[in-house]
Amino acid sequence: MTYDVTTDTQRAYRGIEELAALTEHVARHAPVGGDQRAFLVGWGLLAAMQRQALAVILLHRKGFGHEAAPNRRAMIEHLAQIRWLSEDGCVAVDSMNRALQFSQQRLRDAADAAGMQYDPSIADAVKATVIPAHPANQYNNFSPLLQRLNPVLWAMWRGETQLAHPTLTAAQFFYDDRSEATATLFSEPTRRDGTEDPADRCPYIAFLLLWSAFDGFNRLLKGEPWKEDLQRIASDGGIEEL
Repeated sequence: MTYDVTTDTQRAYRGIEELAALTEHVARHAPVGGDQRAFLVGWGLLAAMQRQALAVILLHRKGFGHEAAPNRRAMIEHLAQIRWLSEDGCVAVDSMNRALQFSQQRLRDAADAAGMQYDPSIADAVKATVIPAHPANQYNNFSPLLQRLNPVLWAMWRGETQLAHPTLTAAQFFYDDRSEATATLFSEPTRRDGTEDPADRCPYIAFLLLWSAFDGFNRLLKGEPWKEDLQRIASDGGIEEL
């Protein structure tokens, strides 16, 4: 499949700017009363994801779209958790807190084994909290969460993982051993098959993921105030909902 990379990139720049503008008065749309944890966690994830999108664009502009795979993977993970919050609310927050208990304990065990000093405040704060087991806890693992949300997201995450981690797939971008005489080594990532590099569309991928996250977060806001703006941004940007 061929793409108009220049058009997609310009759409992405414009779309990401328009998404950012929606957050100018986000606090006004916070849910009133009740448990606001899903909104607060969702906002924290969305704000972090916006910075990941800007990091992807910066790397792409400097010619490091291939190396932005960890950032694209992180964007998928942020999106997944925002969508989870939009669907399960504070049940998702409780499951995230349960995961935090385990991760903080593992961090504490690792630091103790290494003889390292660390700030125990977070670990101490979550250690004593009793969080009952729940079927939703399985979604702290990204594979079942992404499979639940959208198989396309799961496939994208799997693909980015191959590039973000030190895998054979990642290594093979830097050599070609198909010749019987000698292998060819590359100092820059090179596609053996000569096809278009999906990394060229980094900004557009970031835009698509960020838009989907905004769409999910909008469901956590009072009255879903961004609905019409999101529909317009999607139409102008030529994207379909993930």
